[in-house]
Amino acid sequence: MQPARRRKIAYYTINDPLDKRSWSGITYYLGKTLQQHVGDVDFLGPVPIPWLLDKTCRALQKTSRVLFKSEWIPKYSLLKNMYAAWYLGRKMKGKQYDFIMAPSAAPELAYLRTRVPIIYFGDATYKIYSETYAKEFANLGVISRWEGNHLEGKSLNKSLLAILTSQWAASSALRDYHLPADKVEIMLLGANIEQVPERAVIFKKQENKTLTLLFLAVDWDRKGGSLAYDALLSLHKQGLDAKLIVCGCTPPPQYEHPSVQVISFINKNLPNDYELFVQILSSSHFLILPTRADCSLLVAMEANSYGMPAITTKVGGVPDVVIDGINGYCLPLAAEGKAYADVIASIYTDPARYEQLVESSRTRFEEELSWTKWTELFEAALQKRKL
Repeated sequence: MQPARRRKIAYYTINDPLDKRSWSGITYYLGKTLQQHVGDVDFLGPVPIPWLLDKTCRALQKTSRVLFKSEWIPKYSLLKNMYAAWYLGRKMKGKQYDFIMAPSAAPELAYLRTRVPIIYFGDATYKIYSETYAKEFANLGVISRWEGNHLEGKSLNKSLLAILTSQWAASSALRDYHLPADKVEIMLLGANIEQVPERAVIFKKQENKTLTLLFLAVDWDRKGGSLAYDALLSLHKQGLDAKLIVCGCTPPPQYEHPSVQVISFINKNLPNDYELFVQILSSSHFLILPTRADCSLLVAMEANSYGMPAITTKVGGVPDVVIDGINGYCLPLAAEGKAYADVIASIYTDPARYEQLVESSRTRFEEELSWTKWTELFEAALQKRKL
């Protein structure tokens, strides 16, 4: 959707916004979408942290571990984020903007001094993120917990608009940070792909006669790799010829199996790697991700663009992305590998049902899970607020 005029946008990030690895690629693709369809984007990041400040934060982190036996996370340090706000604010000085877009930048926003309208963009608040991602926030100290919540609250409440990617995240903003409801909009992300595959590609998987499950993740444990493996074994017990492709990580040695193919890393910037990636997504029958914690299941959107249904878990913001019977199924967190296998087998052994799910998965991508759809919703939110 093309707006009536090109807006001037300050793109506010501490990381490099042109790095496809920043925030799982969201920062890059969001910036690209804004530049193509919304306005002229001034990419302000990254923020180089001074040597002395970095050393100070590292020393404080070590002190917390040694003296208090708890974790202090530099990312949420008031001092570090005051510096980031000063640095980014200085880069904005003397320029005219219609609004600031701040993707995943709650800590850096808190102490920014500006009269430019701020649009907060995130997939989780600090409170639910720190409570859900147990490994990353294990043994979190009271100071770091306070700092994170303090920064989150200040950033949310100084924003004109808070865009959250799920009802799960939006509910936390309203409940935990007392954000007025008229400040909040829920918008699903778009699939992070350079080119939308032709619709005909969704039928290519029919040429593959081996039931192929794709586990696409960089974190074997948090994404439920062991459950995906158990599902494979259960499918074998049911007499199905099945294989599991693990792409993006290396499972522990105990998960070696003749029907498990491991592709530990794919660099989609390299032509040969990208061709392999497309081949995998075109020929796999199901994305299986029994994730233990997730804010928004981006990989499901990518899989859906190839007509691949996602069999995943009802946690965090995942149920907003994967709708049962439409583009996959969300199982309870307590479900074991056999439960995933049973769902997959019941669908796959019913060709008409599987074909319908492939079709509706692609349709779900086209209608709700693309950056084109996101642009339409974003433009409506801007006009609503006269930006």
